[in-house]
Amino acid sequence: MKLEKWARIREKGKQRFVLVYGVLGWGVSTGLLWSILMAFIEPSENIWGRLAIAMIIFPIAGIAFGHLTWNKSEKAFAKETTKAV
Repeated sequence: MKLEKWARIREKGKQRFVLVYGVLGWGVSTGLLWSILMAFIEPSENIWGRLAIAMIIFPIAGIAFGHLTWNKSEKAFAKETTKAV
């Protein structure tokens, strides 16, 4: 991620980043994709039940994904900004 872009994102805060990029960006989209793929792989199960479970589990995992991504990006940002000074 470019430094300027990350600087703008980090101004909005970690909680917003985790919500937007982790929960909504990764969790919900991955949950939907997983549910659709599983409907083709195992069509005998109830798709709505599977979707409901996915919409709980994947966004929770998205919280962890968002935190890990934030921490990694912050570390890279700190490294680049101290190198530039």
